[in-house]
Amino acid sequence: MKFRPYARMPRPLMWLARVVTTLVVLSLALAGAGVLAVRASFPQVSGDLKVKGLTGKVTVYRDKTGVPHIYADSSEDLFLAQGYVHAQDRFFEMDFRRHVTAGRLSEMFGPSTLPQDKAIRTMGWRRIAERELPLLSEQTRRYLDAYARGVNSWMEQHEGALGKSLEYGLLRITNSGYQPEPWTPVDSVAWLKAMAWDLRSNLTDEIGRALAASELPRERVEQLWPGYPFGAHRPIVTKGSVTDHGFDQAQEPRGATPHPEAGADPRALTGA
Repeated sequence: MKFRPYARMPRPLMWLARVVTTLVVLSLALAGAGVLAVRASFPQVSGDLKVKGLTGKVTVYRDKTGVPHIYADSSEDLFLAQGYVHAQDRFFEMDFRRHVTAGRLSEMFGPSTLPQDKAIRTMGWRRIAERELPLLSEQTRRYLDAYARGVNSWMEQHEGALGKSLEYGLLRITNSGYQPEPWTPVDSVAWLKAMAWDLRSNLTDEIGRALAASELPRERVEQLWPGYPFGAHRPIVTKGSVTDHGFDQAQEPRGATPHPEAGADPRALTGA
């Protein structure tokens, strides 16, 4: 006996029911595929993992907000695990950002990003990073190498899932031949140039203040660009300086004037 759920319906309603049923099934299938695509790039947050290059056991604890806390017996293992965890959480963002700093966004997104690539290449962020890397201490280079090994270990383990992730899946609609490259220490150093660029947000004010100071009295300049109100908003860290051995909390800042006490005139620190 054949099952015919639409047999007793009028023909127009029968076809309408079939169309609606087909659309519902397709919608559920697409929704399921979307969920799988989104979850394909989710990090593994429990259980044990074997990561190539580790010399000892590393523990990664994620708090209730998902922030990873990494514990290792050696610095190299710590940075390797950090690279692995960063790639777990945000490799597409890392891949995107290193293309930004190298002026290679057009390799991912086509001609629409050529103006940005030209601007970044003119500033030469990656060229500077390539020159700076050999100048870093041997210890720093070891840590950068360990971090890169961690990122690349994750890439090797998730090569198949990488192509199925939502971000790369969407990218392949317009750029089917794109393939992420292995991570390098220069990729990490180059991003410091982008961070430095971001921190120049008050550059216009600094230039304006300098130009005004060459023409106006100091009092007028301080009115136009008042100093930070230390009396009302005290800094969290008021001591400490970078020495040859790193940051020393007990040191006074080199060449700095001590912060004023609460209630003092904040303009005492300003100058033309």
